[in-house]
Amino acid sequence: MYGYNVFHESILTKLINNARQGTNAAAYIFEGPAGLHKHNAALLFAKTLVCENTGIAPCCSCPACAEAQSGNHPDIIHVYPEKDRKTIGVDPIRDMLAECAAKPFSDRHKVFIIKDGDILTPAAQNALLKVLEEPPVYSVFIIICTDADFLLETVRSRSVRITFPPLDTDAVRRYIEAKYPADPRVDFLVSYCEGIPSFADEIINRDDIEEMREDALGLVPKILSNQKKHALDVSDYFDEHSGDAELLCDMMLMYLRDTLAYISGCPDEIVNTDKLVKISLLAGTYQPELIASGIDELVIAKKMLDKHIKPSAVILHAALSVTL
Repeated sequence: MYGYNVFHESILTKLINNARQGTNAAAYIFEGPAGLHKHNAALLFAKTLVCENTGIAPCCSCPACAEAQSGNHPDIIHVYPEKDRKTIGVDPIRDMLAECAAKPFSDRHKVFIIKDGDILTPAAQNALLKVLEEPPVYSVFIIICTDADFLLETVRSRSVRITFPPLDTDAVRRYIEAKYPADPRVDFLVSYCEGIPSFADEIINRDDIEEMREDALGLVPKILSNQKKHALDVSDYFDEHSGDAELLCDMMLMYLRDTLAYISGCPDEIVNTDKLVKISLLAGTYQPELIASGIDELVIAKKMLDKHIKPSAVILHAALSVTL
């Protein structure tokens, strides 16, 4: 769309129309799960705001559009955390405020994109409020985050909240089949993506994904055994593959759900159809109640991973908690 890969054209169309009509807001929050190209959406909206041909913005032909597309427009400014910091503190926001005080190089807007709004400290958000309360007429702020509820209510109340939801299954399938028409794992990929098509790109572009799928399948019996030795084995594996902890949890969850589908006589619901023989063995070995407990514990484990708890500790707790 206008040179950017976005997944929510209807949302962008409304934003672009507002910019063309001069009815855009001074501050926006773009919220939604990672992987939905919210940053691309922000870049496209920024390009529209700085375009020299307001009535047809983004025209994609004026010098401003060319600079925006190349990432070199002086009035599109990103706010990043300081080097070696995991949060955006007060200093980058103060720098932004100083930049905001200067008029734009063009006669249009100055757009500030905070890509990682989730890591804004409370102090940084309070500093940001100073400009959100009385923004210069030319300024537009875009805060990108996964969940706006983690921002201060005062920041939310002064911003237009735009939610980018996961896509429906059919849209994800169309994306994958169009981009990877020869890939035999479409059903697995659609299920794994859970409405976020770009996750398929991450999976397909990994050389070790089939090895990980096989390893995750081998971990399932250890999760269900409720034996300390097996729990420690799983914990050790997660310690060695901590960067892929969430992916491994997702894979094990799919295998467990496939096993319940097999037991329930619902073959159409099985995602990992290429692993059907081993799934049938799991179905013949473990009771449905135990499998359901494994699912529950892995769902809890994923929530704990979101809180940045050590993966090996998270999965150890899950493995020791699975019971009939």
